Parts: sequence; structure tokens; C-alpha cells
Amino acid sequence: MNYKWGNSSKARLEQCDPRLQLICNELLKKCGFDLTITCGYRGKEEQEKMFKEGKSKAHFGQSKHNTMPSKAVDIVPYPVNWDLKDYRWGKMVALAYEIARKNNINIRSGAFFTGLADWPHIELM
Repeated sequence: MNYKWGNSSKARLEQCDPRLQLICNELLKKCGFDLTITCGYRGKEEQEKMFKEGKSKAHFGQSKHNTMPSKAVDIVPYPVNWDLKDYRWGKMVALAYEIARKNNINIRSGAFFTGLADWPHIELM
């Protein structure tokens, strides 16, 4: 099946560093399931809201989402199922690392963060 970004995902992805765009576009082609971008750039108000809600450990300026272009992207399998036993999460993260390696891009997945696993998060290192 040929998956395409929705308008919201496309707009969020355009806020990201071209290397993240490459990874995400390749993921969409190769995953075998649909994806959605939930966050690219995150401004001060939104970042502080995420911090207060415990969804981020970073204040504004401390997150790679806070640069333009964004050095981080949040991407999730679609339709969204937050049950991490869903095979799509592991497949997506593994494939992101494979695509990054083949393109000499150093990334880190939030799936491996200590204390707050953030499976949708992929950032440039």
C-alpha cells in the first residue's frame, strides 16, 4: 500500500530538520503501515505545558523540539494504539535506526530514555 502524509503531519514534518524528514519519509514508505507526525517544532507555551503535564522532562530551550528547524520529531503508528505491545512501535523504531544508519545520520529514540520512555520521539544527535 502507498501511504501518504495527511496535511497536519506534512506541516509538522516541514518544521523538522531535512535529515529527520528523510528518515520519516523513508519510514512511511517502508513500515507497511500508516504513520502520523504528532510534533515537529514546539514553542515555549506548548513546551511548558508538556512539562507541567509530565509529558516532557524539559523546559523550553532544553528540548530538541524547540529549535527551528526542529531537531526532534514525534511520530506514531496510525491508527494510534498506545499499547506498546503493538508490534508497530518496535518495528518503527528499529526501522528508523536502520534508515538513519544507512544515511549516516546519528539519532536517538525516546524509547530508550531513562525514567520516561517516549516511544514517538526521534531526535538528532
